[in-house]
Amino acid sequence: MHRVRLTVALFALFICCEDDDSITGPSGPVSFDVSPVAYSAIALATPLGNLNPPGHTFPSDHMGFYLAGDGAHLVRAYAEGTIETVYSNSGFDDYRIEFKHTNTLFSYLDHVENPFSSIKAGTRVHPGDSIGWATSYLDIGVTDYDTTRYFVVPGRYHEKTLHAGDVYLYFTSEVRENLLAKNTRTAEPRGGKIDFDIDGALAGNWFLLGTPVTWEASSFLYAEAQLAFVYDMWDPSKIRIVCGGGWSAAPFCCLVDGNAPDPAAVTQGSGFIKYQTIHAGSSDVVAVQLLEPRKLKVEVFASKTSNSVSGFTENAKYYVH
Repeated sequence: MHRVRLTVALFALFICCEDDDSITGPSGPVSFDVSPVAYSAIALATPLGNLNPPGHTFPSDHMGFYLAGDGAHLVRAYAEGTIETVYSNSGFDDYRIEFKHTNTLFSYLDHVENPFSSIKAGTRVHPGDSIGWATSYLDIGVTDYDTTRYFVVPGRYHEKTLHAGDVYLYFTSEVRENLLAKNTRTAEPRGGKIDFDIDGALAGNWFLLGTPVTWEASSFLYAEAQLAFVYDMWDPSKIRIVCGGGWSAAPFCCLVDGNAPDPAAVTQGSGFIKYQTIHAGSSDVVAVQLLEPRKLKVEVFASKTSNSVSGFTENAKYYVH
């Protein structure tokens, strides 16, 4: 869940497969009846919205399990479905396995190790079927075409992000409660949130001016162009400023000294705003001004304090939604 894949194989991970009429099921949701790994194997279950630049400069559209101990844990199918694809994560000894459940609901497991020989495209799986193994962590994501996330410019996002479902909600109540017991987030929604864009406000995801309007813009391929003013996945009352690159202090994922002003309340009328960031080994200033509802002026002052910054310099850059 924290690895950046630098190979051409990653492109394939985001390409939606064509529907195969021979395995097409009904539309709508299905029940996830089984935990992908034993409850005892889960040290921590995360919500959506992981932030870890440059790979996850924007809140991640999947959740994950940090696994207990040093051994391998059996990974199981959690719902009825058909395997769409099995991708080898080139450069790493694990796999991403994608499932089709209905015409509108898909899901995937990532970082599966040593999948069983039966696990291949076209295989029908049932809850509890053995899939493979996992050691350190396991990711799971849901693509639900009956759900749509809000982003100011949706063309910058892959459909897996635009239609990312809250994974916990698809599990039966008993399984969901057991998984949530491993999730230390107490705020609702317990499953997390990824879409913080507000048209006309600072909150949300921003792209360096000139970044193409394609789904790749929100992938790690354009990390140097990505900047986000969002909220902590564990405690969403805390502001997070996240930058994938392009500044000497980047990549960074910072809390804000004083935890204010709230990006959701920063608009054109707010004028020049300074955030004193807090992160290991350094304290920087992120200065911003919303020039237009969808145009932002930004400058990052590395190793500076707020009282030493009075305005932008010629190093300022422009970002848009």
